[in-house]
Amino acid sequence: MSTKLWVNKSINFELFYTFIHEGFFTPLLAKILINKGFSDIKSAYSFLYPQISDFSDPFIIPDMLLAVKRITRALKNKEKIGIYGDSDADGIIGSFVLYHFLKELSPNIEWLIPNKDDEGYGFHAKYLSFFKNNGISLIITVDVGISDYYTINLAKAIGIDVIVTDHHEVFNKPYTITVTGKLTSSLSPFYHLCGSGVVFALIRALRTYLFHCGFFKEKKLPYLRKYMELICLATLADMVPLIGENRIITFFGFRDLLNSAFPSIRILLEKTRLNTGLSEENLYYHIIPRINSAARLGYPEKVFHFLASLDRNIAEKHWEEIEKLNQKRQEIEKEILTSIENESSQFSKNKNCIFLIFEKKIPKGLLGLIANRFKNLYHLPTIVILCEKDMAYGSVRSPSEINFFEIFSRCKDLSIQFGGHKCALGFRLDKKNLSALKLRLENLLEASNFTPSYSNLIYIDAEATLSELLNKENLFAFHQLHPYGESHLPPTILLKNFMIKNSIILKDKHSKLILQQGGKELNAIYFNNILKKDKVSLIVGTPYINNFTQNLEFKIEDVR
Repeated sequence: MSTKLWVNKSINFELFYTFIHEGFFTPLLAKILINKGFSDIKSAYSFLYPQISDFSDPFIIPDMLLAVKRITRALKNKEKIGIYGDSDADGIIGSFVLYHFLKELSPNIEWLIPNKDDEGYGFHAKYLSFFKNNGISLIITVDVGISDYYTINLAKAIGIDVIVTDHHEVFNKPYTITVTGKLTSSLSPFYHLCGSGVVFALIRALRTYLFHCGFFKEKKLPYLRKYMELICLATLADMVPLIGENRIITFFGFRDLLNSAFPSIRILLEKTRLNTGLSEENLYYHIIPRINSAARLGYPEKVFHFLASLDRNIAEKHWEEIEKLNQKRQEIEKEILTSIENESSQFSKNKNCIFLIFEKKIPKGLLGLIANRFKNLYHLPTIVILCEKDMAYGSVRSPSEINFFEIFSRCKDLSIQFGGHKCALGFRLDKKNLSALKLRLENLLEASNFTPSYSNLIYIDAEATLSELLNKENLFAFHQLHPYGESHLPPTILLKNFMIKNSIILKDKHSKLILQQGGKELNAIYFNNILKKDKVSLIVGTPYINNFTQNLEFKIEDVR
């Protein structure tokens, strides 16, 4: 018997009728789109049926023109350009895309993606000697640098210009050319770009500027569509909202993946047996963790070399190394989680947050992974800290109901370095300040009146019959809505007026129902629940496209 409360979302009926009569949406689509927050027909159509032409002018981003002018000067003067990237999936992919694009225009491109285990997150001054010794006069950062004022100033002092491309929250804008969607309006299509998304905006702007400068009179105009599949992976990996430019990137990139322009991606899908059908869940649970694993264990360059491989044999060798690292990551993660259960001294939980403190050596790249796991388990802000000698390195993951970046900014006097987003950030501090940080954060969270939300409520976007759900126009729209992700979740539908043609138990724990209405049939699956079909008259769940059959199916959340 259901223990959850079903709540129908209320909508503006005047807007609902406008969507139907002026926008020609079906009633089901109108309700879904309005409940996704759309209040005008044009933006709803653009979201549901995006076009490449929907991309906005990248020069809207402050400093974009300055950035492309500086890069153009470097290309024309045959300067050496260095790329410094972060070591997560977003940073590696963005670094590779920028490198690949610039390498087609100049041979004088170098790249560096440091291992987080050496220094933790950030644009670190110790690596400036690498660029200086290689004759680099311009560094472009990817997914990093927005808060690294000291390193930027030091680079300029030794004669190296710096262009920062980043997407983390801006505390104080660095005194250098800085390209980030975070300096646009929060309503702009660029605001929520990930690091790779910012790179894609940069190369779009750079190609346009170079074209108008006559740079391509004797060169082939670079083709940019091929990068969207990679930017899509980075966008999904970084869990940024799938609105604005991110919706366009993921819409086209997701569909391009099965016909990838890159040998490495074709091998990746083949080795994970996803080359015949692909869902966003495949990306979240099979592809992205493998890309991240190498970086989490300190080998981000292996992913870069894999992406850059043109020869199949070389690419497969890199893949084998990545797969081994992924298996090792799973083993280490399992050991860590077991140790947390056995050693309660490192686990501190109260009604507002969770603290996990490790004194023994673990890879810094796993801190965020562990934090995210406990955040999802308890729906509480989770702070995971690794202590090494006199330093403490931390990673935070927080539910979306609270802006943890804003809260942590009130502790900046205790930290040496911090940066990130509303719900995900990292920091470094002197170990002696750890107790003070813990106490202050607990007090700030207490004062914020944060209350964790629990999953006993199900909010319903629309009610429908099988005939409505399988209506030709609605069916096409459900294909269009993929891929789902942050701020773009599958619609929750209440199904009624159906018959259960058949019920099958899968693996002794899942129920598969074949629903029927008139001549229409729909497969529905209820994970980790065994149903008696004579007890079911209403179903709440989410429609999704089966990536192998391309048919619409239904994932059950609750029944009555």
